[in-house]
Amino acid sequence: MDAKRRRLRRQQLDAQLLPFASLAAVDPPSGGWIRAVREALGMSLATFATKLGVASSSTAYQLEQAEADGGITLKRLRVAANALGCDVAVVLIPRVPLTQFAEQRATEKARERLRRVGHTMAMEDQGVGGPDMDEITTQTAQEILDKGGSVLWE
Repeated sequence: MDAKRRRLRRQQLDAQLLPFASLAAVDPPSGGWIRAVREALGMSLATFATKLGVASSSTAYQLEQAEADGGITLKRLRVAANALGCDVAVVLIPRVPLTQFAEQRATEKARERLRRVGHTMAMEDQGVGGPDMDEITTQTAQEILDKGGSVLWE
C-alpha cells in the first residue's frame, strides 16, 4: 500500500473509531457484563443455561466467570450475548488517533537516525542545530512515514 493510501486509511479509521473513544473509559462490572445484563433482566442462572442450550446452571455460571476473568472466547461471548438479547461489538480503540500515533513514531525514528548521523557530523565540525535540525527532523519523519512498514515500526 502506498503512502497516500496508508495516510487516507489512517484518517478514515480515525473518523470511524472516534465515536468509540469514550468506551475506553468504561470499566466492566466486577462480575462481568454477562452477569450484569442477566441480573438486570431478572433472568435466573437456570433460565440463562436453558437459553444457552447447556445442561446446568453451573455451566452458565462458569461462562459468566470466564467472561469476568477475561478468559472467554469471542464465540462463547457471542452465544451468551445472543441468549441475553444482546450483540457483541469488538473494536480496537486507539489511545491517540492513528494518524498522530504514526506521526509520533516517525518523529522518534527520525530523531534516532539523526542522532547517529549528528554525532558523526559534530565530530567533523559539521553539526546542525536549532531550527535547521527541527526542519531536518520533520522532513526525515515525513520520509519515514511515507515509506511506512518495517522502517516505521522496527
